[in-house]
Amino acid sequence: MKINLFLLVVLSVTISLSSCKKDDESTTFYWDETSCADPWDQYGGDTAEERMAYLEDFLDDEKIKVQDISFKIDPNKVQTCEACHCTTGKVFKVNVPWADKRRMKKLNFYQ
Repeated sequence: MKINLFLLVVLSVTISLSSCKKDDESTTFYWDETSCADPWDQYGGDTAEERMAYLEDFLDDEKIKVQDISFKIDPNKVQTCEACHCTTGKVFKVNVPWADKRRMKKLNFYQ
């Protein structure tokens, strides 16, 4: 009887600890910057650092906690057209808590 109770307690603690794990984990999303069609484009900004700050402000307004933002240039994503939807080649990488995954997808970020 004591062994069964001990196993039940150990199993309960293990399950509760593993279920909380995802809250602490982060997940990475990407955004291909466009010429002028990004949702935070209204903020303006010429440098990549300014754009990252505006992106972080935008996500903060959406109640998403940003853990890290960076960017890289992907030459394969550069489009030379001048329409707003054309991509610049700048790809933003955003780390957010796992719990914000659904909201990021609704905002059209991809993994």
